[in-house]
Amino acid sequence: MKPGAVPEPGAATRPDAVPEPDAAPENATPEPVPPQPLDPAAAIARLGELVLIDVRDEEAFGAGHIEGSGNVPLSRFKERRAELPPREAAVLVAGEDEHQAREAAFALHGHGFARVRWLDAPVASIGSGATHRGPAARLWRPAPFLVEVLSALPRGRAADLAAGSGREAVFLAMNGYEAEAWDSAPEALSRAEALATRHGVRLTTVTCDLEQASPPLPRERYDLVVCFRFLHRPLFPAIDRALASGGHLVYETYRVGQERFGKPRRPAFLLERGELRRAFPTLEVMRYEELESEGGPVTARLWARKGH
Repeated sequence: MKPGAVPEPGAATRPDAVPEPDAAPENATPEPVPPQPLDPAAAIARLGELVLIDVRDEEAFGAGHIEGSGNVPLSRFKERRAELPPREAAVLVAGEDEHQAREAAFALHGHGFARVRWLDAPVASIGSGATHRGPAARLWRPAPFLVEVLSALPRGRAADLAAGSGREAVFLAMNGYEAEAWDSAPEALSRAEALATRHGVRLTTVTCDLEQASPPLPRERYDLVVCFRFLHRPLFPAIDRALASGGHLVYETYRVGQERFGKPRRPAFLLERGELRRAFPTLEVMRYEELESEGGPVTARLWARKGH
């Protein structure tokens, strides 16, 4: 379970922990404003600038939809929330009719989405634009830091620690890794497996309490270990040992100062300045940054490599 904003259904909890957010730490989400309707003409004019979420069931979506739209049925919002876009995205919600679209738009608003519009007519009102039968667009995104460094990382076996619903792990599997997702919450890992299935990739899940005294990470197994929005300092040596020769580590989480803006607030879950850079003394630091956006979050990120 990771720090974030809104609990995932069935996820485990720990003191001062909050669930994983819609994406890796970025600028603070703007203050949400009430969702507003768009008529079909206005919607067509803005399709290129809005993230389109079709909330009909899979069968209706498959029968015809607007090209470029993602599909998360309204009835499955809770279990598939990890597949929604970041909360700061400008979103247009479309449904069977304006009532379904409006309901979904206000559900997103309730989850902190700042800029939401809904189509005040059925999807079919878009006309020929709603006849696409290709796959749904991917709405979710992995941690931006992982995307930034991906091209320079070695392929092979990868472990995503404290994986939650598996966005980073599935993203790695989609990019050719033999990916494993480790987490203490079986329910979250089930959602990760379902996400992998929907994207046509394989994912190995490992239910494990990473905060136990001796986490059973295998030695010298992984070409890549990633960890986002999670901090348990006794895990650091196990991460180092788990990296194969030449393996890489990509790590990002919150540091002191974050408590001014929200959770986590306890020092146990907040890095000190410079701490992450010093945490893996045997690794070569490829990139290290400490970020502090106005309004939060306050984070540190590390990309490091184990020598041959």
